[in-house]
Amino acid sequence: MGIDLHFMDFVILGIILGIVSIYAYFRYREEKHKEEKMLIPNLLSYRDKYIREREMYTKRAEKFKEKMIEVEKEFEKIKERIPDYRWTEEEKEVLRNLKGTEFERTFTVIFQLLGFKVYEPPVYKDHNIDIIIELADNKRICVDFLDYTQRKRINERYIRELIKGKEKYKCDSVWLLTNRFLDDDLEEMIFRYDINLFEFNQLVRFFPSYRLVDDYDENRTRFHNYELLYKETHDEVLRRDLWIKEVEEKIKEIKKKRGEDED
Repeated sequence: MGIDLHFMDFVILGIILGIVSIYAYFRYREEKHKEEKMLIPNLLSYRDKYIREREMYTKRAEKFKEKMIEVEKEFEKIKERIPDYRWTEEEKEVLRNLKGTEFERTFTVIFQLLGFKVYEPPVYKDHNIDIIIELADNKRICVDFLDYTQRKRINERYIRELIKGKEKYKCDSVWLLTNRFLDDDLEEMIFRYDINLFEFNQLVRFFPSYRLVDDYDENRTRFHNYELLYKETHDEVLRRDLWIKEVEEKIKEIKKKRGEDED
């Protein structure tokens, strides 16, 4: 059975659709008007929220900054106490067994904490030189670290390479640091080439304990952690500053379009 629509049915349907369309249009206008009316209050609400958050992050950043200052003061106290870092028997045993980069890194940091400027050769272990240290009077010293496992490497050719490095990097002297003892023949050869030898006993006598490096590492780790937290929190402050500025500019733009007083 087909649907038989007469002319009046189409008219009624058209009227109904027209009424629905008009209602929908006015509802849309009404909602649009409400939205526009609430736009500035909503923006002001966001601005207040960002201001509160900026204040919160600012206080947090200040606390991290204070922590950084405290840790930095502790670092200065560590440097002041360097003469107190004497070797215990247990620490001496640890020193005897330091190897490779651990031995090198420990005394490199000690040199830095003692106030020396430390440089690395452009080429790794160039002429057997590990680091170059510079004294307050601008004298330069080539330094070679030789742990107890590397003593067999020492021969006249090895020593001549150190002397070549001294000449290449214009150092005033060469220091060879080792955490054990060398044979008398090797010592005699080293002294013949005017190289300053620091064996185990001299390391313990003239240098502070590796505990100094441990305390330094712990202190610097704490400082860098607080520094990272400060930077991240400070970035949040800057981000809120930007958002507040954007919201205020948007409010001015809306008021200008409406012809309202910006005050």
